[in-house]
Amino acid sequence: MAATAVRIPTRVEEVDLDWFRRILPGVRAVRQLQVIHGTATKIHVEVEFDPPHIPSTRRMWVKSGMEPHSKSDGLEVVYAGETLYYSHYADRYETRTPACHYAASDSDGHSVVVLDDLLEAGAHFVDLLSAGSPDFVARALEAIARYQAASWMAPELRENEWLRTGGSHHAYDLVGWLYDDARWASYSRLPRFARLDPALRDPALLAKAHRRVLEDYCRREPWALCHGDCHFGQAYVLPSGEVRLLDWQAIQIAHWSHDVSYFLAGALSPQDRRAHERDLIDHYLEALGRFGVARPPSREEAWLAYRTTVLHGIGWVMCPPEMQPEENCATMTERFSTAVMDLGSLDLIGQW
Repeated sequence: MAATAVRIPTRVEEVDLDWFRRILPGVRAVRQLQVIHGTATKIHVEVEFDPPHIPSTRRMWVKSGMEPHSKSDGLEVVYAGETLYYSHYADRYETRTPACHYAASDSDGHSVVVLDDLLEAGAHFVDLLSAGSPDFVARALEAIARYQAASWMAPELRENEWLRTGGSHHAYDLVGWLYDDARWASYSRLPRFARLDPALRDPALLAKAHRRVLEDYCRREPWALCHGDCHFGQAYVLPSGEVRLLDWQAIQIAHWSHDVSYFLAGALSPQDRRAHERDLIDHYLEALGRFGVARPPSREEAWLAYRTTVLHGIGWVMCPPEMQPEENCATMTERFSTAVMDLGSLDLIGQW
C-alpha cells in the first residue's frame, strides 16, 4: 500500500487508466464495472496488469467521496478516517479487512482507498432488511471480540488523538449533525418516524442522551479498538462461515460495548433479541477471554453497558435518504427504538 501526492479523483470518470498507472505499477488497462452511490462512492473496477504480474487481471473497489452530500454534510473527515485505518491499523489488531492497494488523503479533504474485491473471495453480504439469526450474531460477536481482545487497553492507541477523542464522529460532531432542527423537521414526515416510539420523539432529549453516551460513556474504560459504525449492514460472510466487517471510516478507541450493542440490537428481530441478547453477551465475554483478555467485564457490568450504549442506534431515524434507502432506515429505527424502550436506556442514562 502507498500514499503519495498523486491527485485524488473527485469524479467517477477520473478513476481511469491514467490514474491507476500513477498509483500502481504495471497497469495495462482499467475497466469500470459498477458504481454504487451512498454514504461514499464505490467503484468496482477490473484492472489488467502487464506480465509477469500474477494474476494478470484483478478486480478491485475504489472508495471515495464523490457524492453531492460528501461536502455539504461535512463527510470528508469520515472518508479520511478510513484512510487512517488502512494506512496505520489494517494489518494489526485482528480486524481482518481486505488487502488495501492504495490509501491517500489530501489537504483539500479528499480521500481514497483501493481495496481487494471481496466477491472474488466468495464473500456473501447481508441483507439489512432480513434480520440475522442468533447464530450469525454470535459469529459476528466473535469477530468483534477478536479485534477488541487484540487491542484491549493497548497504550499505543491512546497516543493517537483522533482515535482517543472519538474519530470521525467527534471530528464532524455526529450528534449535532443528526439532531439538527431543520433535519428533524424534514425527516419527521418520512415513513420511518411511524416506527419510532412516541417517547423517543423529542430531539433535544435524544441529542442530550446520545451525546452523553458518545462523549462520556464511550470514553470510559475498559476500551479497545472499535469499528465505530458496526451495524448489521456492514457484515459479510466468507465461505468458511467467518463473519467480517466492511467500512472502517469511523475507527476509534471506545468502550468495548460501542460495537457490541450497535451490532447485536440492529441485527436481530425484536423477538429474537429479547430471547437471546443475554446469552449473546455472555458469548462475547467468553470469546474475549478465549482471545486473551485476562479479566473480561462481569456479566452485570456487560449488561449495564449494553443497555446504555444501545442508544447509539437510535441515530438511524436521522440517517439521510441519500445514504441509506428509506426502508433500511425504517427497519433499523424500529429495531433500535424497540431495544431502547425494552432496555430502559433513557432512564438509565438519566441516572448518571
